[in-house]
Amino acid sequence: MIRELLAARSRFSALDMPDPGPPRPVLVCGRNDPAGRVREALLGDGGEEVLVQAFALRRLRADDSGRLQAASVVVYAGEVTQTLDSDTRSDLAVAGASGRPLVAVLEGLDDPAEALIEAARTPGLPPSAVVGSRRGRFPEQPLLRAVAERAGRAAPALAAALPALRKYAVDRAIARAARQGGGTALVLRNPRIWEPALSAVEIEMVLEIAACHGYELSPDRAIEVAGTLAAGLGMGKVARDLAGAVPVAGRLVRGSVSYSGTRALGWAAAEYFARGAPADVDHLRDLAARRAGATHA
Repeated sequence: MIRELLAARSRFSALDMPDPGPPRPVLVCGRNDPAGRVREALLGDGGEEVLVQAFALRRLRADDSGRLQAASVVVYAGEVTQTLDSDTRSDLAVAGASGRPLVAVLEGLDDPAEALIEAARTPGLPPSAVVGSRRGRFPEQPLLRAVAERAGRAAPALAAALPALRKYAVDRAIARAARQGGGTALVLRNPRIWEPALSAVEIEMVLEIAACHGYELSPDRAIEVAGTLAAGLGMGKVARDLAGAVPVAGRLVRGSVSYSGTRALGWAAAEYFARGAPADVDHLRDLAARRAGATHA
């Protein structure tokens, strides 16, 4: 596995790395009460307030869309009835016109299902980024998950400064890498091609998880961490052995095992960085071995 990880170094220039430098702030607009709850959820305990800013807690004007372009993510917090009123519809249109990733949190006295469907028709606002709730039941977890998803490459830097967002940014990184890893092993037939490609995906995931915890790893350190965890999990060997033993369905098996192995590696990496990224390689091996046991159980 270390050989494949070293071969993957040449692929670093093509990886979708986290954005370097400080992130843009999350800008929260809309109605005052739900906007306040959005800020509280994002800041959690110890979040950097400069990265979650209240913006125009009033009805939005057309010229606000330009100012919203300074955001990493725009979160619109609104109060609705069963359907979407014209003022809220206009606000969402202005926020969507900014071109920045948009999340909408809509509170209603009852389940605002119809309003959510209408809101998802706003350009730039996918259904997965529309979060609804009954008043008094603020949807903190769906909000944080949606913000992490919509933040894209800015998610790791935001998560490093906003601990409440970290779990969801890490989950995003692991899920994305597992899909890519499983797909890579499924599509590519030659092990000399798919193994380095899978390793590159796993290294990128380790770098992203590290960034979520505020660590900036060098490529060599990322390779060391990913290589030690991957070797401890032994998933690459399992995928090769099973694919050889079941030639007809070999690629399906390899894809499934690579998907599961990438997820297990991601969970182990997340635990490693959450514990402060100790330099002891033996600790890494022990961590990987425990994760391997949990994966095979």
